Amino acid sequence: MTLKQIAAMAEVSISTVSRILNSPDNSFATKEVRDRVWRIAKEIGYVPNQSARELKLGKQGSPGSTPPSITCILGRTRQLDDDPFFAQMSRAIEQQALELGYAIYLSYSLFDIERAALLDQIEAARTDGAIILGRFSNDSMNFLKKHYSNLLYVGRNVIDANCDQVICDGYEATQIAIKHLIEKGHSHIGYIGETNNEVRYEAYCDTLSAYGLTYNDNWVSHCPQNGPGGYEGAKKLLAHASPLPTAVFCATDITAIAALRRFTEVQIKVPEQLSLISMDNIELSGYVSPMLTTVGMPIVEMGKWAVQLLVDRMNKRHKLPVKMYLPNKLVVRESVASL
Repeated sequence: MTLKQIAAMAEVSISTVSRILNSPDNSFATKEVRDRVWRIAKEIGYVPNQSARELKLGKQGSPGSTPPSITCILGRTRQLDDDPFFAQMSRAIEQQALELGYAIYLSYSLFDIERAALLDQIEAARTDGAIILGRFSNDSMNFLKKHYSNLLYVGRNVIDANCDQVICDGYEATQIAIKHLIEKGHSHIGYIGETNNEVRYEAYCDTLSAYGLTYNDNWVSHCPQNGPGGYEGAKKLLAHASPLPTAVFCATDITAIAALRRFTEVQIKVPEQLSLISMDNIELSGYVSPMLTTVGMPIVEMGKWAVQLLVDRMNKRHKLPVKMYLPNKLVVRESVASL
């Protein structure tokens, strides 16, 4: 399959397809067009310059042979539109796989593995390895090991699994965020996000304790770490916290952006009346008003290293499970005020 054929199927120009597949920041064309091009590329297993790749690796493929492939699996969400953090990472994974000559034949969520049609697709694809985005259960690990001989996990928390992992530490990122609030004079700090088996909540509690600050149940709003969860979490906080904390840490940017909407609806000014901080540094965080102060994770680099480590594993370049930690970085914008 060539760029010309993908362009014809997507009803765009060849140059548009090329620029979408090679865009370093996934910004070329509209989201609708980008998603359509990438969907077609995945469906047909497009790989650029396969013969050049084989020459570089010293291999000779047989005529009509299919390129090696990777599966991308969602661990914490049903679809990428629900989680911009992993959506951005997934696109980085797809681009890096293409660059190394690997096709992404199949993407799916672990929430859907009971569907017979999906199981048939998994069996038919027979991919060489899989990258799992976000945490998953032990039961899911049994399923993954049954279907894939090479596995890699990428996410914000270390998991208890005997596989390669690319991590940007959510515990450390939360510490950075809470310490920034404290440095700005805040001592009454709330939390919006998940609390059960969640390292971000643990880091929130531990950091408050380390600085001798008050923990208040009414300032903690347990909710899913997505858009609808953030909106409902903000509603819970408004209903139970009296007075409100002076600042709130949200477990993800998308949670914070949804919470910001709810606070704005009830005319609470951010950051004048309530400061907000979160983590991830997704693209949207710099386009809301006020722009979101957040702890940035190198999302694109996480995706690229995930592919590189998995390819190394598939080519038997390492045997022991590898844990790669990438650094967090505070991104100061407009949503945190000094007291």
